Amino acid sequence: MKKRALSLFLSAAMVLALVPGAALAAGTAAPAETRNEGGTYNGNWAVPICSYLYQDGANLVRVEYDRGQEMYNVNTGETTILRPKQVVVETYNASFQLQDSMTLEPELPLWGGFFAGEDYNFLIFGQENPSENDNTEVIRVVQYDKDWNRLGQASLRGANTYIPFDAGSLRCDEHNGYLYIHTAHEMYASGDGLHHQANLTFSVRERDMTITDSFFGVANTSAGYVSHSFNQFILVDNSGNIVTLDHGDAYPRGAVLMRYNAKAGSDKFITANGSYWNAVSESALIRSWSGSAGANTTGAQVTDLAETSTGYLSAFSDIGKGANSKISTDVTNIYLAYTSKNNFSESGTTVRQLTNFSSSSSVYGSQPLLVPTGDDGGYILWSMAEKADNGYFYSNDATQYARYSADGTISAIQTAENAMLSNCHPIEFNGQVVWYTTNDSTPTFYALDSSGVTAIPVGGATQTTQPEQPEQPTQPEQPAQPGQSGTTTFTDVPTTHWAYSYVERAADNGWVNGIGNGKFGPDQQISYAELFTMLVRVYLPEEADSYYETPSLIWHWYDPYALVAFDYSFTDGLQFDYDVLRNEADKRVVTRYDLAQFLYNMADYFAYSAEAYREGHGTAAELGDFYFPKYDAASVQAGIADWSSVPTNYREAVTAIVGTGIITGVDGKGTFNGNGVMTRAQAATVMSRFIDVLTENGAPAPKLSQKLREGAVQTSV
Repeated sequence: MKKRALSLFLSAAMVLALVPGAALAAGTAAPAETRNEGGTYNGNWAVPICSYLYQDGANLVRVEYDRGQEMYNVNTGETTILRPKQVVVETYNASFQLQDSMTLEPELPLWGGFFAGEDYNFLIFGQENPSENDNTEVIRVVQYDKDWNRLGQASLRGANTYIPFDAGSLRCDEHNGYLYIHTAHEMYASGDGLHHQANLTFSVRERDMTITDSFFGVANTSAGYVSHSFNQFILVDNSGNIVTLDHGDAYPRGAVLMRYNAKAGSDKFITANGSYWNAVSESALIRSWSGSAGANTTGAQVTDLAETSTGYLSAFSDIGKGANSKISTDVTNIYLAYTSKNNFSESGTTVRQLTNFSSSSSVYGSQPLLVPTGDDGGYILWSMAEKADNGYFYSNDATQYARYSADGTISAIQTAENAMLSNCHPIEFNGQVVWYTTNDSTPTFYALDSSGVTAIPVGGATQTTQPEQPEQPTQPEQPAQPGQSGTTTFTDVPTTHWAYSYVERAADNGWVNGIGNGKFGPDQQISYAELFTMLVRVYLPEEADSYYETPSLIWHWYDPYALVAFDYSFTDGLQFDYDVLRNEADKRVVTRYDLAQFLYNMADYFAYSAEAYREGHGTAAELGDFYFPKYDAASVQAGIADWSSVPTNYREAVTAIVGTGIITGVDGKGTFNGNGVMTRAQAATVMSRFIDVLTENGAPAPKLSQKLREGAVQTSV
């Protein structure tokens, strides 16, 4: 297992180039367990929204794209589907009780979004076009009736699209039987050989699902064109005007609001005057970002658009440093821009800063959302983050909100301490503002009205895993600081908790520090990002520290640890590739199979690094127990009740990790249950056992990074 070259990460880092089905199941079972936590941005650019709510008569309908789970073996190239990708549709009554549920199969590999129209529902999918073939279907708009019977589709083909929805999102509106779609795409290679990114807009006539107008070329704002466009919004106002909002980083470099010449409700709106160069009648750069054209970092996140009786409101958060912004550590504030309908221009735009968090603040707000309750106003809500001791900011459970009026002025700001926002846009429902969150769980709904915010958990089974109940650790666990065994670091891990001693030891040694607000989250499923952070922090902290010397590599808080895990081959055989590692490590949960493989890979690395190995005393496979006590593989395998179901690629790792007592059975019967998902408490337990086994058998002692001691790096685990 040789260390991979750093150049791999430099070449793979994403820098955007610049330009001058049928129902599968239905019933009333427990709600689906999905995950929609997190906002609508992935660092500098937005991502397609995966979860939605809409009102259907007296009921509330939840629509969520479940990305599923799969296990990819990089050695064999085989993929095992743990949970298929699907679209979840659930109907709730006014009391948030589940009435009906069904799932739909995605029709193309890429998810674009959902729109609930007046008469129809629409799901939007896409696929890549690597051959740049003008006949390839790149976006499919699927039409359903309100009972979710499939009626038809519209296919956008070619469309100068290499990858649809890339580095952006997708939003829709409709008017007089026409659906309007505003999204992003990576385009065909240009003369410089690069695939540039921009926005893309088209319309669909709903009665026959015909695409009647579209623009996907290269132009300027007179055609509605923005590049790069990192987020896209569209609405049809009460007068039938089509209005868009884009987050640009070059042409133009700012948040740009545009109003089209043609009215909505007929076949043409882009080329209504014969040429797309006349598509837009007015535009307003409501906010500009400092920095060179095309610098991906803008320090801002443009997150909503709404109409009022007299104008348009654009909501965004901004650090204020442009290209010099550091999203993880800089404070952002909330802004609301009002643009007059009668003076659609910069001079007709008023930008209000709603918060005043300073650079020394311990909290900030991000990603504001607008929920109209009428033409004269509505609510604005935003997520809160708080600063940890290391200087990084992490999302907490708090949400701030206020009422806004037609001209963008707001009421006093209120705070709901235990009401997390998600990428589900809130809607008005029965006089309340309603949204929901899931975290590999069934939904929790939140309802906001004049009395505040109420959390409403949905009844039914939630996804749980059997706690790792140790028969006996290989080495009896002792408190890290004798005499302090009665103390508790985390309020949700009392002395009576089965994992108390393991979690306390990890906290005392600086291996973990919880999820904030004095909690550890013992029953939360652990993500790869958290696992990487825990174990890399213990054994290779200096290597993780070194990545901070190359800021361009740090896109997410967990990147230094994930990069070390990948760089040292600890991730070999796990269920993701490099792109998933960089973009979804905080969303993918860890199975028992993958934890066994990860730990075995680490032990194998130490064997490779040892002097005995370097002197040719055996292969890595022969020295797989180099820092392990001796065990008889055949006996270990015979004692695993479900050994026959263990995939071949995991068998060596499972044998070693079970044979050394690092991971034990889950039910007292010797069943390994490899597809079971690990919790944070289980991970702390297994980590402690792993450290004990390796240390007792001559492995390097755990150590803590200098940057971690100085409080200069992320420690949100």
